[in-house]
Amino acid sequence: MVLPKVGLFHFHVESYVCDFTGKATLPVMTSFLLDAASNHAQERGFGYEAISKDNVAWVLSRLSIEIDEYPVSNQDIKVETWIEDVGKFFTQRCFRFIDEKEKTLGYARSIWAAIDVQTRRPVDIIKWRADLADYIVENKICPIEKMEKIPSVDAVEPIMGYSVRYSDIDINRHMNSIKYIEHVVNIFDLIIFKENFIRKFEIVYLVEGIFGDKLKLYRQNISENEYIIDTKRNEESICRTRLIWQKNEK
Repeated sequence: MVLPKVGLFHFHVESYVCDFTGKATLPVMTSFLLDAASNHAQERGFGYEAISKDNVAWVLSRLSIEIDEYPVSNQDIKVETWIEDVGKFFTQRCFRFIDEKEKTLGYARSIWAAIDVQTRRPVDIIKWRADLADYIVENKICPIEKMEKIPSVDAVEPIMGYSVRYSDIDINRHMNSIKYIEHVVNIFDLIIFKENFIRKFEIVYLVEGIFGDKLKLYRQNISENEYIIDTKRNEESICRTRLIWQKNEK
């Protein structure tokens, strides 16, 4: 059976993945997105199990999420995903979040690299898996603009620090993509989450975080609702994020 290029995957928002407002969190929405990407790739023969035989792994490089409405506890949602482009060293994958009534809740755009698990160096995707181009969907729109460069933060003093531990490490033996996001949202006070929601979130992964790393987060307020957070190991940025809040409707 030939599978469609666009994948559609179902998720249920359990109460234990919601915050105190009763809604799914940004890290949870990201985990749904990553599950959809993994399942889409696995079903079509270029997921973890298939490519690990070539000593290759997919690594998330950039992610941009725009959410108009977060699902609530006990709600069913769907995540649609498709490949937008395949280049020499990166692939671009898009997502759409959909509720039970077929309403679009938000979109996401991501960039992935394939790395050699031994050398940790990028793999030439075109030479390695030229067939991936067959899965490109050319006429499906993802309304999120492509990410611009996220600048470094001018702040001198960190707002938070932490050490990378066992629960932060994923199957590729580096820091889990979701953990970066969890630590970023943890630097904000509860009152902000009570009055606002994260409308837009961008993250660029620069260097792999590994077990034992001592990381520090630096925050800079760009405008009333926009922040840039720089996660550093010593003086080296390992990831940068841009976060934009939006007021809740009364």
